[in-house]
Amino acid sequence: MMISDITTHRAFGAVLDPVQFAAELASLKQRPQYQGRALSVTLPDAVTRLFESPLVPKGQGVAISDGAALPVAVVTVQAGGTQLTCLVPLATSEARDWFIESVERQRRMFIAVNVPERRQLVLVQSDAPVRDVSSPAWTALRDHLRGYVPGGDQAAEVLDMVDVLRLAEESTQSFVPGFEVSERWVFVCVPYQTDGHAVQAPVGAGKGAGAVALH
Repeated sequence: MMISDITTHRAFGAVLDPVQFAAELASLKQRPQYQGRALSVTLPDAVTRLFESPLVPKGQGVAISDGAALPVAVVTVQAGGTQLTCLVPLATSEARDWFIESVERQRRMFIAVNVPERRQLVLVQSDAPVRDVSSPAWTALRDHLRGYVPGGDQAAEVLDMVDVLRLAEESTQSFVPGFEVSERWVFVCVPYQTDGHAVQAPVGAGKGAGAVALH
């Protein structure tokens, strides 16, 4: 669909725990020695090659929504005029562990991209999402997330989630100087359940939430 002349695609992704991420990396011919958590999405080959190419300028942005009921991490990586945006509701301990670990220990965000045409996995990664992990702002946010307890108001959580989705799709912000956003791939990423299926998160449209950028 078209929003502000940006072609936007929606899909679901996943938050991988260390065992799941290691299993994904095992499929690579040259296995990088990364340990920890990652996001997982599926993209077409043509889009993935933009993020692989050293000739295409890159950019990134990381933010946390300020919804009252449900914090949502918004991770965007951009290659030229193409954005990959992952929305991660931080309602579960698995999702919060992924976010805190990515900021403090890994100092980057890993996105495992499955490419069906190649039957291959491509690893996309951001630079450090927070420059100073000892800053009072990050410390306060980390402590807030560690102490977060879902309020049980599922209707309010759904509204917060769809508000963030709406804002992500309506945004025209580019993270690559000189490039306007022409295409955006938006994924709602949630942890896998023990049965191997991803928890389904709400997708829709609403009003009211904002986002706080991390630096």
